[in-house]
Amino acid sequence: MPPVRIKWSSLLNLTELEFEPEPPKVLSISDELIQSLSWLTAATKHDRKFLRCDENGALLTTDAWALLNAVDEDELYPESASPKTSKTFATNKGVLIATSSVIIMIDFYQIADTVKERIYLPANCLYFYPHKTAKVIIATVPYTGGEASYVGVTAFN
Repeated sequence: MPPVRIKWSSLLNLTELEFEPEPPKVLSISDELIQSLSWLTAATKHDRKFLRCDENGALLTTDAWALLNAVDEDELYPESASPKTSKTFATNKGVLIATSSVIIMIDFYQIADTVKERIYLPANCLYFYPHKTAKVIIATVPYTGGEASYVGVTAFN
């Protein structure tokens, strides 16, 4: 297939590359190169960044909530067969869950009691759920006989 001509846009703005004398206005690019760029880079709202790994191959990223402000928080203590429901959170872009010493089950509600997503989190972990969240319900694993523990929930905007 012949190369595709594309206009240089903000999504192709690789700030880590330097062009001399200036970035091209139109670029001929093959399908293979477009695919390679999508695999090796990540898009922000205004440019692209190269992805990097540590010596073990783990992808290096920052905390997803790093540039957001905490707007609400709750501390829950789910016990065996007694899940706990968070308060209704202020308008947010996502919530951070901090687990304690045991595995837990979390139901995320994006709209009061209608849209739910369930995940399981291991002990001693931070997990950012990057969607508007109205409330969370947290239970022990297993549901009956699971060990009680504290769970922190912080909403960010």
